[in-house]
Amino acid sequence: MRYPVYSGRTGGHPVLVHDEEGVRTLRFGTEERQTAIDLREPWVLQLVYTQWMVTALLLHPRPQHFLVLGLGGGALPHFLLRHHPEARIDAVERERLIIDLAHDCFHLPRRDGLRILHQDALAFLRSHPPTGYHIAFVDIFGAGAMAPALFEPELYRLLMARMCPDGVLAVNLWSGDKAQYDLAVRAAGEGCGGRMLRMQVKKRSNVILLLFPEAIPHTMIKQARRRHAEYQRRYGIDFSPFLKRLRRGRSSLLDRLFG
Repeated sequence: MRYPVYSGRTGGHPVLVHDEEGVRTLRFGTEERQTAIDLREPWVLQLVYTQWMVTALLLHPRPQHFLVLGLGGGALPHFLLRHHPEARIDAVERERLIIDLAHDCFHLPRRDGLRILHQDALAFLRSHPPTGYHIAFVDIFGAGAMAPALFEPELYRLLMARMCPDGVLAVNLWSGDKAQYDLAVRAAGEGCGGRMLRMQVKKRSNVILLLFPEAIPHTMIKQARRRHAEYQRRYGIDFSPFLKRLRRGRSSLLDRLFG
């Protein structure tokens, strides 16, 4: 049963917040949930694809500077604030309404270390000086569609220029429309020079791309597989199936597109 919390519009689409069986959700007028947060434990990632995205944390030795493009209800910042309380987090969101809802409906705190920037993703990257992010997360969607910036190689080139040499970029894509998905993968590959792995989320159309400014860190991936039990205790997520997918990350699609 859904209980309405908020109804409005922004960016040409509806914005709906509901409470559903103890979880507060954000939707943009479709059945797909943009955010799902249990307000009693907001740091627990409810949506499966977000758990796959944070596999990126295992591939950097000491991640302390984060970038989040696409705020939604703030699930990723909630998670990072819990597990990396001393970190610096920049979260970029185009719609002012979404920022307000993240604070007011999803209880995202206003605190030192978390900077919310009301700006378009590409505009932010074009104007923001190189920073040295350790981990960046890109999850920018409209109502049932990937944001146009995901099809621009410039987006990924600008992100690569703002990452530390050993940084990791995690991008959420939607493979339901194969032609659009292929275009987004090609743009990502061009933007990072093909240094890219992918994880198809099990039983979902989400695909997580991991992009790297320099060589793919195969040693870190091997270490993460050996330490997956330690990471499960730390983050409360069983990363073992995600790490297994990384072994097959150079998919036939990526090989076909980038040789």
